[in-house]
Amino acid sequence: MSILKMGKSLVIVASATLIFGCAGTDTKDDTPVEPVDTTPAVVVPEAPKETEEARALRMNKEARQAAGSTVYFELDEDVVSSKGRSILEAHAWFLSQPANANTVIAVDGHCDERGTPAYNLALGERRAKAVAQILMSYGVSSSQIKTVSHGEESPANPGHDESAWSENRRAVLDYAE
Repeated sequence: MSILKMGKSLVIVASATLIFGCAGTDTKDDTPVEPVDTTPAVVVPEAPKETEEARALRMNKEARQAAGSTVYFELDEDVVSSKGRSILEAHAWFLSQPANANTVIAVDGHCDERGTPAYNLALGERRAKAVAQILMSYGVSSSQIKTVSHGEESPANPGHDESAWSENRRAVLDYAE
């Protein structure tokens, strides 16, 4: 084959490719077009990261709420139990923080109805002071603690059995307003 015939064949093939390649096709698509949502996206700002101090305060508040603010005693005792110490530890941590140096707490000592009024007032005072001593051993300033004895005058449970009496033998931590 001559070069001339090859050139003509090449031109014909290229032209045919160009014509068929550019030939019009039906571009209409039968699939429905979904509308585009033009509503602006709501961007919720990320909450600021909790500082280590804020986290510790939050966790301590939860611990104090879970532990409560009442320490219970055995009959005629003013010794704080290990359960009572764990309650006091959570409160002492909070009170000993520099930001809470002006927070004052009242420790109210209570007794059940057995015993003379004078004996119960003295026992209530010993219970309140025992709690205060433990708080101070955990770093709470003595100026932040006030002790008060109510003796048998403010029972938590007005009943007259061991169940009621065990609820009344207590010291209650009361944060001043």
